[in-house]
Amino acid sequence: MSASIAVVVRFGFRPGQVVRELGHGTDADEPFRAEVEAVTGTALTGGSTLSAPDILLVWWRAADGDLEDRLLSCAEAMAPRTRLWLLTPAAVRPGHLDGHRVVRATARSGLVIVGRGEVSGDWNAVGLRLPDR
Repeated sequence: MSASIAVVVRFGFRPGQVVRELGHGTDADEPFRAEVEAVTGTALTGGSTLSAPDILLVWWRAADGDLEDRLLSCAEAMAPRTRLWLLTPAAVRPGHLDGHRVVRATARSGLVIVGRGEVSGDWNAVGLRLPDR
């Protein structure tokens, strides 16, 4: 198993899942995206084509605006089973977000952090979900 597939599997991607992707840009980690599609067997979808995907994959950079607003809108589109992976540039890259900013925005949006990981040397990930009801 390649290192990138191992990361995708560790993040909970499974065959048949529907993954909605937001914030994809030219700086996104294309090998990671390809592995997500390979593991799930489905193409990444964009926009708001599905009301409650299995996984939301959100690429976010410091200049992208208000992270709390983005997470609030994502929370509204999530089902209890949905996981959100917030992908942010690593500290060595332009657009890096301070970890405290992510924690604050997560708490204010009503989501719960369930994991952290490194996608590649360029991107970090924070796993989020809706709180237990």
